[in-house]
Amino acid sequence: MMRKLQVIFFIIFLLLESTYNIQAQGRTGFFIGSGFMTYNGDINEKSDKIISKSKVFKPFAKAGICYRFNSRVELAFAYTYGNIAAADSLATEKDNRHRNQSFRSRIHEVSASAEYHLLSVFRKHRFNPFLSAGAGIFHFNPQAQLDGKWYDLRPLGTEGQFIADGDYPEPYKLTQFNFPLAVGIYFQLNPHWRLRLDYTYHVTHTDYLDDVSKAYPDMDALAATLNGDIAVQLSNRRIYGTQPPPGRPRGNPNVNDSFATIGFLLIYNPGDLRIGKPHDKNKFSRINNKLLRKKALCKGWR
Repeated sequence: MMRKLQVIFFIIFLLLESTYNIQAQGRTGFFIGSGFMTYNGDINEKSDKIISKSKVFKPFAKAGICYRFNSRVELAFAYTYGNIAAADSLATEKDNRHRNQSFRSRIHEVSASAEYHLLSVFRKHRFNPFLSAGAGIFHFNPQAQLDGKWYDLRPLGTEGQFIADGDYPEPYKLTQFNFPLAVGIYFQLNPHWRLRLDYTYHVTHTDYLDDVSKAYPDMDALAATLNGDIAVQLSNRRIYGTQPPPGRPRGNPNVNDSFATIGFLLIYNPGDLRIGKPHDKNKFSRINNKLLRKKALCKGWR
């Protein structure tokens, strides 16, 4: 699936690159950036703090193409690669520490978003705050470590997904839709280069980014499934080795998992931002010169 996402992004890149070659008016830009990715889910400290002790920050990378649709709206297509992780051992809550779950997962995402700039991009504003919303497809694959070896958790069915009898959840899909929502600010470095700082929250429709959602299954029935011995050990990792009764809460199924990024993008717009016919002056200079002429005609201006 990761290769499919990369192919989709490459096709989008070619389409937008051809659009740039046709218009070449500085509306099309190319960006690359990085920062930190974190996750919110069942293996997290229940805290009102924005950054709690149990938060784990992992690096991510992002690249894509943007297009200035008009003076305030900009469209962006991006590919994001990052990592998320969490561990109950970092929690301060007693029950979380006793549960003793942990995971890691790679995130591959292809997304499209629309940005609304609070100030016109056609004027010389050094700073420009923005809001953004979009939709994307992402792939994840939660893993956990046992005796020094990493195991993919989804094929194990740690909450009874592969037990034949009983009221157990269906196996979850590793490729899902999500909705990235962002807020941030642009810094115009010069007519061609911009720096963007942002916080992006990715709303998902899955509670299994961490492979933890509902309840402990019947361990005897779980042991009878394929790879049942490993599944039992990774389903129940409670510190004191007690076997939880079937149906005991393992997570909170009422709230889906999510992930977020804090980072920067460096954007390059090759051409000059123009309006009207190709021989028109650069709009940035045109607006400023017009303002200067108005001031010069004002008798009270010095």
